Amino acid sequence: MNPPPKKRASLLEILGKIYAFGRFKAFITDLFMIYTPILYIVAYVILGSAEAFLHTQIGIFICVCLYGLISAVFIAVSGQTPGLRYMDLAIIRTQGGKVGFLRALVRFFIWIIGTALLIGLFTPFMRQDRKCLHDFLCDTIIVPKIRQNPAQKP
Repeated sequence: MNPPPKKRASLLEILGKIYAFGRFKAFITDLFMIYTPILYIVAYVILGSAEAFLHTQIGIFICVCLYGLISAVFIAVSGQTPGLRYMDLAIIRTQGGKVGFLRALVRFFIWIIGTALLIGLFTPFMRQDRKCLHDFLCDTIIVPKIRQNPAQKP
């Protein structure tokens, strides 16, 4: 007698397992809380105008690097960026420990490259453990964060 065929996970099941909607909301929140102020400061305070910002690639590169550094500090200190905190998610090592600064920084740049090449977006659909490329390479995982006081919601 043959074993029953394995049921393939639906798209919504996979997206739920990797907290895709929570990650996306956290990303948008972080863009507004961290990246937008960086863009404003670099464009208007340092370079003097949006026109000057648009004509320099180094300004954009500096903004991305600053965003990565700030995100890595948040993750190294608390395991959460402001967006992840809002969504009650945290980033930890696969074995349960804290993610250090260097690992968080490398994770950010792998995420940038993987997303730009689109491979990072499809990795969870090809892997049995449903890890994204940056989580797999940096030995991290996104988990729901349990609040100490459940009545306390921002």
